[in-house]
Amino acid sequence: MKLAIRLARQSLRSHKLRSRLSTLGVVTSVFLVSLVFIISDSVKANLRQQANQLASKAIVINGRQTSSVFNAKMTLPSATLSNNDVKYVKEITDNSDVTSSLFINGSLGFDGRQLNNATVIATSALEPTGLKVEMLDGDWFDKDEQSKKWIILGEDLANRLIGTTEVRSQVVDFKGEKFTVVGIIKKVGQPLSIMGYNIDNSAVMSLANGQDITDSHELSQIVATNVNDLNEAKRGIAQALGNDHVDSSDYTINTSAELADQLSDLVNFITIVACSLSATILVVSCISIANIMLVNIVERKHEIGIRKAVGATTRNIMGQFIAESMIMSLRGGVVGIILAYIVAAIILLFFSINLTFSWLALGIGFVIPIVIGIIAGIYPAYKASKQDIISALNQLT
Repeated sequence: MKLAIRLARQSLRSHKLRSRLSTLGVVTSVFLVSLVFIISDSVKANLRQQANQLASKAIVINGRQTSSVFNAKMTLPSATLSNNDVKYVKEITDNSDVTSSLFINGSLGFDGRQLNNATVIATSALEPTGLKVEMLDGDWFDKDEQSKKWIILGEDLANRLIGTTEVRSQVVDFKGEKFTVVGIIKKVGQPLSIMGYNIDNSAVMSLANGQDITDSHELSQIVATNVNDLNEAKRGIAQALGNDHVDSSDYTINTSAELADQLSDLVNFITIVACSLSATILVVSCISIANIMLVNIVERKHEIGIRKAVGATTRNIMGQFIAESMIMSLRGGVVGIILAYIVAAIILLFFSINLTFSWLALGIGFVIPIVIGIIAGIYPAYKASKQDIISALNQLT
């Protein structure tokens, strides 16, 4: 086996360009598959962290959401809840910490500029911890300030709309009314949030102002934290809302952990689709390497003939060609997985998501090359081992 590997390495060194082109397909397929799994595992770890931060004993009631496979849990819930629902939740959960919110889409304006499809969260939270955020600058609105025309901007939203986070006392327009910016929310980095909104690209105002703008008492989301008995509270809330709502699709009731699991399932679905596409590249890589190996056989008939003439067995010949295929594949696998981690780190850094080490990505990064090496090497190796000595030696004349 050592001899086969040594001969394979010598052969590859003598045909560097050809071997590198063959390896490129493996690099691409391993890179894409590994990248998908690294990002997937990192996002799922981020979702679990969100669930733990929200609270292990939290119930989230959302208004109606789309049922599409691709849009479910990715769109803001509609305003199909009411203040009565908040009262029921408080009673059933023994007055646990309950926060209600209304999500409003519209254009935010500043100094002649317009930011379309901006999300404003009108909330009853009386401190930033109510939405599990921290302030970068400024203050939250307390109980006595709910009626004031004040607004708080997410860090990314402030940069997009105004161009800076130094925006306290600036005035923005929303739904035909003017609001004074009193604070900036520190960047959270949650492009996929179990709460349904991206706080970094949202604005926050009091619930009183939000319901005044929409001229209704409807709500989009109710969150109860520090609930003593989750299962019992969930059943009680479901019964109370079922009695008060004619259409059961008006709401969904989940624990924070269940929401994280649902989004993880969505991430898994996207991962499967992406890996299916990458599998096409994997097949092309196998064909490419097998084709190169078959060309090698034709060009190296004399070498094969000499080796067989001096006593090389079928097993020796097959071992060399399979070793060449495996070396090309493993080299591509190592390069592909290194590139995948580098690119994943850059992408996740952009979204402020921590990079998670993925054993699955690492395993696939080495399994794929081995599979490619074996599949692409066996038939060419078999063909090489069956070369006739006389005809192979005749190539020398």
